[in-house]
Amino acid sequence: MEDKQNQIITAIVLSSFILALAYSFYFKIDSAVDAAAYDKIAWNLVQGNGYKESADLPFDKDIAILRVGPGYEFFLAGIYYVFGHYIWIVWIIHALLSAASTYLAFLLSKEIFKKSWSFFIGAATASFMAFSPDLITMSGMLMTETLGVFLIALSAYLFFKHINGSASRLFSIILTAFIFGLTILTRTTAALMVLPVFYYYFSKKNWKELAVFIFVLAAVFTPWTVRNYKTYGVFIPTTNVLGYDLLVGNHSGATGELEPYAPAENYLSEKGSILGSQLALKDALIFIVSRPLEFLKIIFYRIFIYFSFARPTGFWFHLEGASRALTLALSALYSILLFVLGFLGIYKIKELLPEDKERAKFLFWMLLMMPLSVVWIIVETRYRFLAYPFFAVFSGYSLASLFNKKNSFKPILMIFGILFLNSVFDVWRNSERIIERIMELL
Repeated sequence: MEDKQNQIITAIVLSSFILALAYSFYFKIDSAVDAAAYDKIAWNLVQGNGYKESADLPFDKDIAILRVGPGYEFFLAGIYYVFGHYIWIVWIIHALLSAASTYLAFLLSKEIFKKSWSFFIGAATASFMAFSPDLITMSGMLMTETLGVFLIALSAYLFFKHINGSASRLFSIILTAFIFGLTILTRTTAALMVLPVFYYYFSKKNWKELAVFIFVLAAVFTPWTVRNYKTYGVFIPTTNVLGYDLLVGNHSGATGELEPYAPAENYLSEKGSILGSQLALKDALIFIVSRPLEFLKIIFYRIFIYFSFARPTGFWFHLEGASRALTLALSALYSILLFVLGFLGIYKIKELLPEDKERAKFLFWMLLMMPLSVVWIIVETRYRFLAYPFFAVFSGYSLASLFNKKNSFKPILMIFGILFLNSVFDVWRNSERIIERIMELL
């Protein structure tokens, strides 16, 4: 039996690698917009030009510090330094990361459910990661999500392995904090993930391990923060994009999505990346304080967007015709399955054994940090991909429950109904844009 299970999980992980690799080499996606910026920054690092997007510009005029990072850019730079400036090498490494994320999700499910765990739960969890059309698509682009998902899954796995006492306490906490630091440097929005970790140590009154965690976490950020202070004269622990993003997402008439907003663009072009971002932040805070109800309304819009079935991946420049239609259909179906089954798994936490229930609750709080980290700024479809490892674990758990006939259809219908109405509202509010997108398919 164990040999057969090993063969199944190996097949799922291998499938993840093959699908990601095949997608990348089939479409051979050119780097554009954000991906092109990450590529330029990474190559400038290798060339000795520093952390810049445009090698000829001074640091205060360059906008590299406004990009998400710097973790992914240094990751790319490391690949280019070793292998040369070859995008196909990145595709292979992305495929390996996709396979690793799949296996980490499998291992994470074992750490969460322990006594309640079954191989079916693990295999289903891994399948939700391996066969995600969204994650497969992202693996073919030079975007932060592939590395970000891997680091988030690794961070969560190491944390739960640590609290389960499955490794040396000191080494385990140091490694966990170090990976959390790298995760935040790659995707700043993952910073809220440390809040459940802090709460765990507070609730257990484990002050020594909390102190070690904070010390190591701070140590990870120190070199980059010191470099930024020397370069720009301001405190920047990760990226300086907050002011710009906050103003783009929060102003009169804002939709909650990433859209061009002239005042924010003008600040950057006229005042530079540091002062411009500070002025944008000031304007955004004035709007939030002076018009709190409108700010809350935009937050609700972003919540609707985050969990909407009507926000599939597929409107990328490299897709057209049948490939775009197929991607949209598969992505929409995947979001329905992942969110409905994921929320069903969260609903069924109450049925777990006490120890498993405690771990599952902590996993839920980590999941919750993902939308909370962006709903007050900007929401795009790909921003929810970072929550997929957590939803995959809960989906695997609920799917196993369904197969074991331990669930009534009432909670499923209730969850689907809520998410469906959420999607209907999102479609109604953005009907003109959706019609434009549909016309692109015709």
